[in-house]
Amino acid sequence: MSDNLERTLREFTEDAGRIYKESLLSLILYGSAASNEYVEGKSNINFLILLKEVTPEELRKCSAQLPQWHKQRISTPLFIDPPYVRSSVDVFPIEFLDMKQRYRLLFGQDFLQQLELKPKRLLLQCEQELKGKMLRLRQLYLEASQTNNRLVSLLTKTTTSFMVLFRALLHLQQFPIPTSAEKIFAGLSQLGLSTQGMAKVYDLRRTEKTPSQAEMDSLFREYLTEIQAAVKFVDKMNIEQS
Repeated sequence: MSDNLERTLREFTEDAGRIYKESLLSLILYGSAASNEYVEGKSNINFLILLKEVTPEELRKCSAQLPQWHKQRISTPLFIDPPYVRSSVDVFPIEFLDMKQRYRLLFGQDFLQQLELKPKRLLLQCEQELKGKMLRLRQLYLEASQTNNRLVSLLTKTTTSFMVLFRALLHLQQFPIPTSAEKIFAGLSQLGLSTQGMAKVYDLRRTEKTPSQAEMDSLFREYLTEIQAAVKFVDKMNIEQS
């Protein structure tokens, strides 16, 4: 991690401890900033805060600090409490899996390590999310296709959510935790899925060059075809054996 990121983490941990004191049970960094996918100045920094109880009063305690956090590219923290974790782990297994795969404990209880995620629940949510996002992708394409810059922005923004789902898919196929997008694409390729379009879209996030309208139209077709193939693959997975 860079010195700037480490300083941000240290300052945030101090802020959270000062604001919540004995109510703070756990402070966790998750997402790209907890992996080698973090791009300084571009990636957001995500925190999960476990409190004894989440109430409106507790939430308001950090409201004055939010503008400063946002300047540091810190997203508004995700607040949860133990009852929420117990009642939601089967409802949002992919979200909890994503956190478990990329996180760093900064303070308190390592409750993520103790979570048990049911494969059947993971597969069901993976199928639902992939199909829903595929339909939404088609809709957004109609809205953005007339403006090249908007289409570039649309495709690059979708990669984050699809990467989360593909990590869950590879987990269900008993692959090691992929530590980069490249390893996700490699894992999908081993399953017989084409990823060339996905890789091109992912690379758009890291380049200043804007493809032409014709290139973007072709890339969208390739990207959507690969997403559709992934949906079909998940649809055929045997939920009883997962």
